[in-house]
Amino acid sequence: MATADPMSPESSPGGSTTQSRLITGVRRVNNWPIYIVGALVVVFLLIVVMVVIERGQMQTVKPEDLQQPNKGQTSLDMARQVAGNAEGGEVPSANGAPTVPTAPTMVPGPVALDANGVPIAPVNPDMPPVPPGGYAGNGQAPQVSPEVMSRRQRIEAMRAAKAQMFTDAVRAPTNIKMAAARSAGSPGGGSANGDTAQRLEALRQQIAAAAAEGNGPSSTDLQTLAALQGQMAANGGGGNATGQGRDLGQFGNKQGGDRWQLDSQPAAPRTRYQLTAGFVIPGTLISGINSELPGQIVAQVSQNVYDSATGKYLLIPQGARLVGSYSADVQYGQSRVLIAWQRIVFPDGKAMDIGAMPGSDSAGYGGFKDKVNNHYLRIFGSALFMSGVTAGATLSQPQSNFDSNGNSRQSASSALSEALGQQLGQATAMMIQKNLNISPTLMIRPGFRFNVVVTKDLAFSKPYRAFDY
Repeated sequence: MATADPMSPESSPGGSTTQSRLITGVRRVNNWPIYIVGALVVVFLLIVVMVVIERGQMQTVKPEDLQQPNKGQTSLDMARQVAGNAEGGEVPSANGAPTVPTAPTMVPGPVALDANGVPIAPVNPDMPPVPPGGYAGNGQAPQVSPEVMSRRQRIEAMRAAKAQMFTDAVRAPTNIKMAAARSAGSPGGGSANGDTAQRLEALRQQIAAAAAEGNGPSSTDLQTLAALQGQMAANGGGGNATGQGRDLGQFGNKQGGDRWQLDSQPAAPRTRYQLTAGFVIPGTLISGINSELPGQIVAQVSQNVYDSATGKYLLIPQGARLVGSYSADVQYGQSRVLIAWQRIVFPDGKAMDIGAMPGSDSAGYGGFKDKVNNHYLRIFGSALFMSGVTAGATLSQPQSNFDSNGNSRQSASSALSEALGQQLGQATAMMIQKNLNISPTLMIRPGFRFNVVVTKDLAFSKPYRAFDY
C-alpha cells in the first residue's frame, strides 16, 4: 500500500493496482501519432514499389514485339509520295520540255551584237577578248548605232560645261573682305598696339633663334621683352601679332631658351627601403567618428606594406596602429568628413611621425562617408512649432472694442495679449533661425575600411623586425 507522504520515494504518480503495487516508469498518454506516422511510411513504400514494377514492365521487350514490323512511315514510302509511280525514279516535268532560245542576230566582226547594237558574246570563243575601247583583231571598230552615239555626245558636252563653270567660279574675284575676329572687349585694332605686338613677336623669335644656337638671352633682350609685355598689358591686352582679340602669346615661350627642356631629373631613391608618395596604406577604423565635436581617432593597418621599388621588404606590418584626427567643421550639404593621419605605432613599440597624410575610402575619394544625419525632423518640427505658437498668439488677441461714438479703443488686456504674441513670435523666429543653421552630423562607424594616401616619401633604414632597436 502506498504511503501517505506523496513526496516519498515509494509514492508514484501512476497510482497503484488492485494488488497494491505501485505503477512506476513512464506511461504514454496517446499512441495515435505513432500509428499515423507508421501508416504514412507504409503507404509511401507501397507507392515506391508500384512505380518500380510499372517501369520494369515498360522497359521489358516482348518477343512478339521484335517479330512485328515497324508501323511507322519508312523512307521508301516518302520517296513514293514524292516520285509517284514513275519508273526509274525520274519525275517528268509538268510544263513539258523547256524551249530553246533562238540564236541572236550576228553582226560581222569579232563581237556579236543584238538588234539594239548591244554586244552579247564574242563570235569566236577561241579568240581573245577585245580590250575596252580598243579595236577588233581585224583593225575595225565595233559598229555603234546613231542613238547611242548622240547620247554619248550629249553626256560629254554636259561634263565639259560643268568643268568650265567650276573653273570660272574658282577664278572669279570676290568682294568679301575677311577681317580678323575680335572679342567684344578688345579694342578696335589700333596701330600702336599692333606695332607693339609685332615687335614682341619678333623679339621672341630672336631669343628662340639664339637659344637654338646655344646662346642664352642677354639682359637687354630680357628687359625689352618685359617692357613690351608691360606695354601690351597696359593697352588692354588687345590684339596680338595676328590681330586677334585673344592673346595667344600667353602660351608662347616667354622665358626664352628651350621651352621643352625640363630641369628636373629622375632621382634615385634615398634607400631601398622606401615607400614612395602615391602609394597607400590600407587600414581599418577602430574608433568611431562623430562630427559634432573634433577628436582623435585610432585605426589599424589591415595588410602588410612593402617597399615601392621591389615589393620584397616589409616596411609596415599588419596590426600597426594609426593615430590621427578629424575635422568637425561641416557645412550644410556636406557628406564627407576630413581625416588626417599623423602617426604610426608599430607592434613592437616603435613609432613614426608621418605629418598629416589624408585618408580616403576604398575607391580613392577623399574623406570618409558612412552615415549622414541632416536633422530634418528637428528643422521642420521647429517650423511647425513656430507656426502653432504664432497662430495661438494671434487668436488669443481679442477683437477691437468700440465706444458709443463708434471709435475703436484698446483695452489693457488686448494690449497685453498683443505684446505677448509679438514677443513669442520673435522668440520662435530666432529659435527656428538657429535650428535652420544646424550642420549635418556625420558618423563613421568602427570597422570602416580606408586607405592612407602617402603624400611624402617614407624612408626606412632597414626592413621591419620586431624589437630590432
